[in-house]
Amino acid sequence: MPLLTRDDLRKQSPLAWASLAALAGVALWFWEIDKRNAAMGTLAALAGCLGLILPPRERMAVLPWRLRALPRPLDAAPVLGTILTSPGYGLNWFYGANPFDEVVHLFNGVLLGAIMGALLLADRRPRTTLRLLCLGFGFGVAVGVAWEVFEWATDLIGDWQDTWTDIVLGAFGSAFGAVAARAVSPPPAARPDPAAGRAPG
Repeated sequence: MPLLTRDDLRKQSPLAWASLAALAGVALWFWEIDKRNAAMGTLAALAGCLGLILPPRERMAVLPWRLRALPRPLDAAPVLGTILTSPGYGLNWFYGANPFDEVVHLFNGVLLGAIMGALLLADRRPRTTLRLLCLGFGFGVAVGVAWEVFEWATDLIGDWQDTWTDIVLGAFGSAFGAVAARAVSPPPAARPDPAAGRAPG
């Protein structure tokens, strides 16, 4: 069997491919304004995103089943996250007097929460909105703390206010994303009726 079949290609997400085209446009923009290192870094990120999107994960038995069941529209998530963060590194927007860093943490929290929520909902078990909000928030806090530790270890971290606001914004974004994942996830499976099949009388 070929690595990619027509059926595999039909399952690909148009949104993900449009996002890849937009990311290529960002790389071209960096090249045109003479930010060559940023352009090459963006192209490397594009190749990494393509490596995540292109494989036919639905039939890759080596992957966990939840990952194989991840809805294809969410393939756009890492690409959109890369598009958003690229100006931060390429144009140093993270260090200016602007809300760019906060927007990145909030929006990337939404993307991460959507992926987490979709992985959770893959089993089609019913979960309340409150439960998804709490799980998404906790996941966002865990990811945010891990990222801030990385920033501290690599001397990228700002002051204490920057640290806690980044974590909180990412957590709220993740909570929203976990609930929003319902839009692309299969509906919960219907619970069997205990009375079904019971003999009358």
